[in-house]
Amino acid sequence: MARIFLVRHGKASKDMEKYASDNVRPLTKRGRADVEQIAAQLAAAQVEVQQIRHSGILRARETAEILGQHLNPPGGVIEIKGLRWEDPVEPLAREAHLEPDPVMFVGHNPFMEDLTALLLTGTKSDLPLVTFKTSAAACLDYVMGQWTLVWLLCPDAMPTHEEK
Repeated sequence: MARIFLVRHGKASKDMEKYASDNVRPLTKRGRADVEQIAAQLAAAQVEVQQIRHSGILRARETAEILGQHLNPPGGVIEIKGLRWEDPVEPLAREAHLEPDPVMFVGHNPFMEDLTALLLTGTKSDLPLVTFKTSAAACLDYVMGQWTLVWLLCPDAMPTHEEK
């Protein structure tokens, strides 16, 4: 069985005039808080990953680093090619089931939604099968030649500290 975790980066600054390019927009205060909330929930559930891989774009890297602080993956937090919004999902979809240990991929939409649809149905769709809001995390298992969605976690669906 292979297990992967797909995470969309946290909410990023929309102030495009302030940054040299879209690739260097950081997480907002809310984005950091949402990722911290998801990361704490994953750690409390004792989620284990061998490695966290991100696109290299600042908001994805910051998201991956926060997750790494909570999950302490033995293989660390690394940048890889192929997780950006415009990248084709087919290469990762073909290879994901070969991962010997659970790994986490931190990237962008529409990549995450397209990848999930392709893994679960064998085809991409014009409408997302699974919606990845910012900071959303999904767990998928590959068993007997088929991917299944185990769970999807979104910060909006989690109780805030005030609601607890």
